[in-house]
Order: sequence, then C-alpha cells, then structure tokens
Amino acid sequence: MSDNISTIVCAHCGTEVPAGTTVCTTCGKPIPQKKWYSLKGLNAAEIFLAVLGALMLLVGLVAV
Repeated sequence: MSDNISTIVCAHCGTEVPAGTTVCTTCGKPIPQKKWYSLKGLNAAEIFLAVLGALMLLVGLVAV
C-alpha cells in the first residue's frame, strides 16, 4: 500500500488494511482497536505511579 497511508495487519489472515478499519476486507473478521488508555502490560508499580501522578495533577489543579 501507499507509504503516506498508515496501515495495520489483520491478526487473522495477515492482510494489510488501512488504519481505522473495523472489519478485514479479506477474511471479514473484526479487527481489534487499540485503546490509548489500556492498562494491559503494566505491572502493579507502573499502575500505582500512573494513579499517583493523576492524583497529584488533580490536587495541583484544585489548589490553583
């Protein structure tokens, strides 16, 4: 496919499809969408630090 269009690969059949596609054009199976807020793959310490950082930001915004 073209270099200026981002693509993803279907996990089921390996076909390249344009990013944002919800169903593979070749096999017809749904393509899982990545979420930016996923906590998968983070260990307990990383999750704790993310929550702590969010709380500190909240406290800082309320204090101002």
